[in-house]
Amino acid sequence: MHVEVMYGMDTQHLPILVTIGSGTSNSPPISVRQRVDWKSFELSLETLHLGSSFETAADVEASANLLVEKIKEAQARATTLLPSSTSRRGDLPLSIKRKLRLKRRLHKLWTRTRCPKLKKELNGLSRNISEAVRDFRGANWEATIDRAGESAKNLNQLCHQLTRAAAPKCPITDRSGVWRYDAKARAEVIAEHLAEQFTPNPPATSPSLQEHHAQVRCRVEEFMATALPAPGRPVHHPSRTPQDYHTSPQKESPGTGGVSTAALRHLPRRAIVAMNRVFNGILRTGHFPEECKRGKIITIPKTGKDPRKPENIRPITLLSHVAKTFERALLTKLRLFLTPRQEQYGFREGHSTSLQLIRVLHYLASERNCERYTVAVLLDMEKAFDRFLRRRRRRTIRPTPERAGVPQGSCLSPELYAVYTDDIPMLHGHLEDWEDDVMLALYADDSAYFASSRRADLAAKKIQRVLDLLPEWLDKWRMAVNVSKTAALLTGSQRNMPDQLRLRGQAVEWNTRVRYLGVHIDRSLRMTPQVDHVIQTSRAARAKLRPILASRLPISTKVAIYKCYIRSRLTYAAPAWYALCSGLQRQRLQAQQNIALRLIAGAGWCVRNDVIARDLGVDTIEEFVRRLTRRAFNRADASPYPSLHNLAPLLDRPTRGYQLPRDLVTETHDDEKV
Repeated sequence: MHVEVMYGMDTQHLPILVTIGSGTSNSPPISVRQRVDWKSFELSLETLHLGSSFETAADVEASANLLVEKIKEAQARATTLLPSSTSRRGDLPLSIKRKLRLKRRLHKLWTRTRCPKLKKELNGLSRNISEAVRDFRGANWEATIDRAGESAKNLNQLCHQLTRAAAPKCPITDRSGVWRYDAKARAEVIAEHLAEQFTPNPPATSPSLQEHHAQVRCRVEEFMATALPAPGRPVHHPSRTPQDYHTSPQKESPGTGGVSTAALRHLPRRAIVAMNRVFNGILRTGHFPEECKRGKIITIPKTGKDPRKPENIRPITLLSHVAKTFERALLTKLRLFLTPRQEQYGFREGHSTSLQLIRVLHYLASERNCERYTVAVLLDMEKAFDRFLRRRRRRTIRPTPERAGVPQGSCLSPELYAVYTDDIPMLHGHLEDWEDDVMLALYADDSAYFASSRRADLAAKKIQRVLDLLPEWLDKWRMAVNVSKTAALLTGSQRNMPDQLRLRGQAVEWNTRVRYLGVHIDRSLRMTPQVDHVIQTSRAARAKLRPILASRLPISTKVAIYKCYIRSRLTYAAPAWYALCSGLQRQRLQAQQNIALRLIAGAGWCVRNDVIARDLGVDTIEEFVRRLTRRAFNRADASPYPSLHNLAPLLDRPTRGYQLPRDLVTETHDDEKV
């Protein structure tokens, strides 16, 4: 239902337009708790038999469907539903309920008689009820705190409830600007938007590029038409399957298949062997079951954007856990043959956002110490995961084909994207003997180029040469860059910006600060925006967790909550940017920890901050970041990947120069950036 006031009507009255949805609106079902007898579940699958033949696509399809159905049936038979009440008033004790009934009777009587004596009695009863409800809620909260202190699971659930706000429910505007309110209409609008989003970029009109696209299609069709190799040793062994699904979260949504990760963890040996026979049949026949391709799409509004517009809603695809288990097994085999370029740090073992940021900020600071200007351009790949690979299917209200995009929700998506974009261009082959190449930083679809020179205009010209090479590569592989969201940054003290960078004829705007992998980098490398950001996020987390931090939980438990939920926000990727912070900024970060520890300990104003930290056994922010940095460099130096060895090496720097990330490991606590 939608209520709208008609202010523009030519009348002395105030008309109200009420729009009522034509469809039926069912109330949400009462939440239920499930109790599964896993012993009974395992016994039900001990007699599982899928047949003896997996030689054709039809056999694989039928066996995969039968496997999923048998697991779901066994879990349903072993599950007992325990309904739980969702009414807040139903939780009140009988004495308060009686007072509420009396209050309603008095209120009805007062509305008829308007007796002052009844009004006075009604007001007194209302105050009495409010105090009783407040005392009851307070006692309930204390009991909740006591239960949370009994196990880490209950404590994590309570912290998640306090720190994660529910997504707002609001109408969505369609293409004509009309607001859609009921669930079916909103789903239709989202389906239309996703159909447009999962559309391949238009092909190039150049004859050479069209010939290239034809050659690629021909090569792919030839490969797909090639006969499969003769069956030999099974690719996947039953002993490997438990390791694959034990890596997934226990409470992850089951998706379209309806098989939970808990059910996969309790599969008996016979069911595991049957699942592996299906997996090997998929590899033998080259047929992936249709049911495993389907996904259930849920939507999450993007942070800081208008949730009423469909383009500001992030689709999340939930796939079958059986399909994900197969993909994890396949990915393990594929990685033996895939070697991503060394600049790619996304979704690779031994790599992380912190290491990529260490590499980037070390480059920026070291070049600034050499009195060189650095120009950075951060590309925004438009719908990077949505507009390559084709002929997939999704389901919102009805099954809808996806004309482009990686397998949504798949474990293979990051690897497929990294392989697809592995040949992103640099200036290699377009340089003079005395020129250095640009630096490329990749993390999944986050791409950035960096170039340095003694003169800012020369660094900008080098970046412009890379941007001139990009359109051909983008057209070649039907990729697209959103130029309006692509940002350029010049580090240094030069006030006059170089000539405007251009990509596909559009200007790339110069910015005084940019955000890369969650870290705000300003042109002076003072990291003031980043410090302000982490302080703001840590304050918000502390405010949400204040009822827990100020409760009577054991102090050791509250300290663990602080380290997990607040300090992690305060020191996100700190090994990369903390060395660039001034002494005042480091004091601001330490002050946030002091406030949280004082709240945890309940200490008065006369107790020193260092005494509180010592008694609670919490390191200072400086000591903690230095330990994180030392651990990160030790892992990188011992990594099997040569590109990580001696990452961000120690370099000579001026006395008043910028500290480098590795300086945190070698210098004393008293050293700080001037």
